[in-house]
Amino acid sequence: MATLKETIASKIRHQSFWAIALTLFMVAYNVSVMPAIMSPLVRELNSSVGSIQGILVVFSLVTASFAPTTENLCRFYGRTRIFGVGLILYGIGIALTSLSPTIGILAISFSLLTGLAATPLISSPWAIAEMIYGGEDEEQTNLVLILASILGGLTGGILGGFIAYNFGWRWAFLPSLSVLILVLRFQRSLPSLTMPIPQPIDWIGGLLSFLGLSSIFVGIGLAAEFGWWVPKREFTIGSLIIPPFAISIVPTLVAVGMILLGFFGFWQRWQARRSRASLFRVGLLRRREFIFGMLAAMLHTLIVTGVQFNLFQFVPIALLLNPFRTAIAIMPYNLTVPIVLVAVVKYLILGNRIAPKYIVCSGICWLAVGIAVLYSSLHPHVSALELMPGLIIMGMGSGLFLSYISVLTFSSASIEDKPQCPGIYNPIQNLGSSLGRGILGTALVFFTSQGIVDSVLEKLGKTLTIVQRVEVIAQLQEMLQTFSREEMRAVFANKVPPSIYPSLQSINLNAANTGIRNSLLIALALTAVCFVFAIGLPKYPYCRSS
Repeated sequence: MATLKETIASKIRHQSFWAIALTLFMVAYNVSVMPAIMSPLVRELNSSVGSIQGILVVFSLVTASFAPTTENLCRFYGRTRIFGVGLILYGIGIALTSLSPTIGILAISFSLLTGLAATPLISSPWAIAEMIYGGEDEEQTNLVLILASILGGLTGGILGGFIAYNFGWRWAFLPSLSVLILVLRFQRSLPSLTMPIPQPIDWIGGLLSFLGLSSIFVGIGLAAEFGWWVPKREFTIGSLIIPPFAISIVPTLVAVGMILLGFFGFWQRWQARRSRASLFRVGLLRRREFIFGMLAAMLHTLIVTGVQFNLFQFVPIALLLNPFRTAIAIMPYNLTVPIVLVAVVKYLILGNRIAPKYIVCSGICWLAVGIAVLYSSLHPHVSALELMPGLIIMGMGSGLFLSYISVLTFSSASIEDKPQCPGIYNPIQNLGSSLGRGILGTALVFFTSQGIVDSVLEKLGKTLTIVQRVEVIAQLQEMLQTFSREEMRAVFANKVPPSIYPSLQSINLNAANTGIRNSLLIALALTAVCFVFAIGLPKYPYCRSS
């Protein structure tokens, strides 16, 4: 009898593992497939690169903003039930995305519906793994879950690009729907994680956190279009200009979000004092190691997401590659990360020989070296072979960093607070993803626009005042982010003098090269900040009992 029970338990654990691992694989696949299918998607829907970038940013913002409320729903209705509902809604969202006739419907399907559904699918696998596994098994499971997510991103870029190039971008979502069917089958084996005494849902706290985070994240997402402080253009609702004074909408939204989060903090304390429902323990945010680890992980996500997104814009121009071949050119990074993680999983004893903190810090150093090597290899006619060394070194750094960052960060929490960790940690990583595309993507477009304007002026032998030059660069930056390729060609054909038009392709390529190199310098500076936060991590995971 004991043997039969052990066999059944082992089978349940096995199927549960596949359910949560394939879920992370699926979500990562769909996020990574969007840059890979960008060119055919933009052409068919007559859209722009900036619009697709905005859709990806909003997806991350929605997922991050809804995370605290999702954790509250999981405690009330049970994590397994919310996880199942998320799977169904996610499948509907991806199906509608693949059938979208316009960019607007695609934005609603992917950013809103899929973004909301993805929230429990991102956080629940880690919580489920913690419930099923323990000790060294939990550490190994966490590393394999990270590996599953990375492999999903790798598959999305390569397989998605291949399908989009040969069969059309809509078919690129078919593999993820196939994985969803497998997850639904394995999902039945997940243990019931309903709390013995259901907590009431904190709707007020959920609303305050959602509005606060959304306001901040949307504000940051609009920075590229409206400016960080000085307004590039007016933000209007109907005929009403917001804000009604000479600053950008961005600091206004961020300030409103901070105020709402302040009210959220006070509300959580009030609820805790009265022993009533709350979204999470605010006391977790007082743990220095947790904050440092969370911010270091966010910056790492920001850096690698932004660098890869910019490469997906630069490589097709420089190497004249289709989406599939572009993904192949960038693949050395994505392939190196799982190889390093597999090595860490296989030789987990490395964490006992070398302090995990030092492994994480060395990963950041290797990431910085890789970015520096990538910077030095870039030129207007760069080849995929020249990109490889920098990408491989970056992958080594990310693999080492990811192997222990979440373990060290979560270990600082007490047993009571640990279930709350994914609900805070994962949204911050989504914020990092949004900031990566927002900050580094904006830097690429800005410096490219600046290079094009300055080169055209130099060819014409003309000069502009500082104010005029800034205005022209801002206008070109807005066009690059919002105009379709056909519209951009029409603008250049009408606005650029005939004497400049033959050399325009060379001007654009040189400007794009300057833009991505400058964005890499920003990424390199951010690795230094990431390293500073990593220094505050504990040398080894804590073993807390309370």
